[in-house]
Amino acid sequence: MNNTTKCEAAVCHPLDDKRILVVTPTLGDSPFLAETVASLAAQRVRILHVIAVPAAKVSQVQARFPHAHVCADAGRAGGIYGAINAGLHAASTLGAWDWFTYINDDDTLLPGFSTMLERHARRDTAEREGVLYGDVELIDEERRRLSRITTEPDPRWLPALLQQGISPLMQQGMLFRRAVVERIQGFDARYRLCGDLDFWLRAYINGARFRHYPLSIAQFRLRRGQLSGNTTTTEAEQDEIVARHLPQPEPALRKYWARVKYRWYNLPRYVARLRTRGFQTSYQLLRTESARR
Repeated sequence: MNNTTKCEAAVCHPLDDKRILVVTPTLGDSPFLAETVASLAAQRVRILHVIAVPAAKVSQVQARFPHAHVCADAGRAGGIYGAINAGLHAASTLGAWDWFTYINDDDTLLPGFSTMLERHARRDTAEREGVLYGDVELIDEERRRLSRITTEPDPRWLPALLQQGISPLMQQGMLFRRAVVERIQGFDARYRLCGDLDFWLRAYINGARFRHYPLSIAQFRLRRGQLSGNTTTTEAEQDEIVARHLPQPEPALRKYWARVKYRWYNLPRYVARLRTRGFQTSYQLLRTESARR
């Protein structure tokens, strides 16, 4: 049997030799955790799922999800990002993996996540790009879709937007090549809410090439009591991270065009949000949903 016939019989896949590491930090009691895990199992790519939980809950969570690897997190002081680092460390003993992302215990990956990887694997420049990202859907506690979160599809404009207090992409479903993860050496656990921004911005300023795919790849859930509802801390951390990593101000004209371009591209998303939640900024939405009782 020749190679072509073998491929046809086995339905060869461009990612057959790739494995995606997904880390989920959790306290183990999220009512949405099973949904998060199921969204990974539904992907068309090979996934190594590591769940980082408090040490006392490792056995309990492992019994619930036997196909995942469950490890102890870094304790309360380590927070979310310490837990992700613990998951990365645990993965170092579990064999090879090629790409990394993390997903919170109340968010989900969509079929577009696999599609993004499949499309990327077929690109001529695939080996030169170290960070992939797509579109993220905003949902509520009942899984009703509210809109797509605003994003910047052209990575060249990211610094100019960040320096204006605009967060131009979301980490849900964002993929980092293993070499990038090893180069920037994990998450900075000093941050409570914006360690993901610090992580991908360090990748950016260290030369990783970013590519956006216009696909819905993940869902971010707005719910009561979520940490991201503390927008005062979020904004303060974001400002500190941007000032530290991008100390050289972008030209005023470039900032202006970056903002105009961003608003125009995201106009349909603003309209969708207006229809479902009225005239609210992203931070207002987070505060409103977090404070619900």
